[in-house]
Amino acid sequence: MHLLAYIDPGAGSLFVQAVIATALVVPFFLRSQIRKGFDRLRGHSSTTGATMAPPPDDVVPPADL
Repeated sequence: MHLLAYIDPGAGSLFVQAVIATALVVPFFLRSQIRKGFDRLRGHSSTTGATMAPPPDDVVPPADL
């Protein structure tokens, strides 16, 4: 008995759309890890610019109501 595989054209285009969307979204969400990896390959330190400066003294937090 022969089994024939059939993929509906709509299902095939949905699969292609999912593959393309995944290929575009994964680098967007993992961009910081990708950047760190490239920095390591180039020999740059990944800790530069990681510390935050304290807010200036003239900035007053809002009072609780």
